[in-house]
Amino acid sequence: MATAVENKIDATVERYKQLFNLNEQQLNGQKGQALHQLRRQAMANLEKTGFPGRKAEDYKYTRVDRIAKVAYAKAPTAIVSEEVVKATSFEDLDMYRLVLVNGRYNHKLSNIGTTQKGLVIGDFKEVYGHAEASALLDSVANSDLGRNAFVDLNGAFVENGLFIYVAKNIIVDKPIHISHIIVAEGEEFIVNPQIAVLAEASADVSVIETFNAVKEGAYFHNPVSRFVVRANANVKHYKLQNESANGNQINNTIVSQDRDSVYSSYVADLGGKIVRNNLSSHLQSSGTNTNMYGIYLGGGSQHIDNQSFLDHAYPHCESNQLYKGILDDSSRGVFNGKVTVRPDAQKTNAYQQNSSLVLTDTAVMDTKPQLEIFADDVKCSHGATIGQLDDDSIYYLRTRGLTKEQAKATLQFAFLGEVLLNFPLDPVRLKIADLVDAKLKR
Repeated sequence: MATAVENKIDATVERYKQLFNLNEQQLNGQKGQALHQLRRQAMANLEKTGFPGRKAEDYKYTRVDRIAKVAYAKAPTAIVSEEVVKATSFEDLDMYRLVLVNGRYNHKLSNIGTTQKGLVIGDFKEVYGHAEASALLDSVANSDLGRNAFVDLNGAFVENGLFIYVAKNIIVDKPIHISHIIVAEGEEFIVNPQIAVLAEASADVSVIETFNAVKEGAYFHNPVSRFVVRANANVKHYKLQNESANGNQINNTIVSQDRDSVYSSYVADLGGKIVRNNLSSHLQSSGTNTNMYGIYLGGGSQHIDNQSFLDHAYPHCESNQLYKGILDDSSRGVFNGKVTVRPDAQKTNAYQQNSSLVLTDTAVMDTKPQLEIFADDVKCSHGATIGQLDDDSIYYLRTRGLTKEQAKATLQFAFLGEVLLNFPLDPVRLKIADLVDAKLKR
């Protein structure tokens, strides 16, 4: 039985290799370009590792081989209106706007204008045309940190990418919003967007990624975001995932942090069919601070899997993780947070908590917070809770004039609110709160 599964996965890799060769033949004189060299390396890595099978411990509760084995078409070129872009944006927020439609950067819908001195925003093809900027991009895109089969799949088939560079001591004057919009109809297709962010020493930037779908067709969204956070830099990264009910997403966010830097992640997972988030932060020196806050709200047969990894390899570092979720109907949630404290990482403070509400007998939550501690002078804690709504609390709210459904929705919103209060950008927090409220009241 196991052999048959492994053969199926091998055949999947071979099919992707054939598709890669076909795409390469159509490049003509572009095979020698720097971007395609990255594609070649990624394809070679994928051939070596293959996709994780049913026995892979990290994918025990999420069958990603079922996603990988589909014979996907190339994402079609699509057009969306300015109204659609505005509907997926944020009110009263002055920002740089970059729009990707079916994974392709759309210059017309984007709105960057004149950027401040020290800020570079461009796509990979533009950047690789300039030697100095190309070297900066390579320092991010060539990283082997956080590599896995789906990172390599993304790298092998990425058509382009977006590069954000913030020079030393630059505080970016407004957030950068990257809007991923999928127009799904016809054949099931795959989209492989790639984002690279380099924040130099003492820089400060906020990056917002949103994921939305216009139609209800089936597709596979396979984004990769890389962040390099230099010494004393501060990066805030927001992610609002609201894919369609037939859209699968495997999202990889890979962070490298230097001395005294701060990276904060704020995640809200509301949509999608099967969603898997791999978020890893690699602490490269002492004094770093990493924050990971996330909420997830599953209904129907949704499957939402959050995997985080924090590698404490140096002393005097701190990390905080707080994830909360609500599962209704026949949905399933997974949380696996791994924190490794290496022998030299003395004076580490690491906190991790995952709490979930399971509202029905058919909903399932699998949670496994992990601490691996190899140092003795540390403060580390982790915990997990899985429960249901408190009947006494529901009764109390009903005595105050709320209906039973209103009381339940209020308690659920308050449960997630503890996490949302940590989202510092008001327009983003309010947008997420409105979407959560609407989903709870369905």
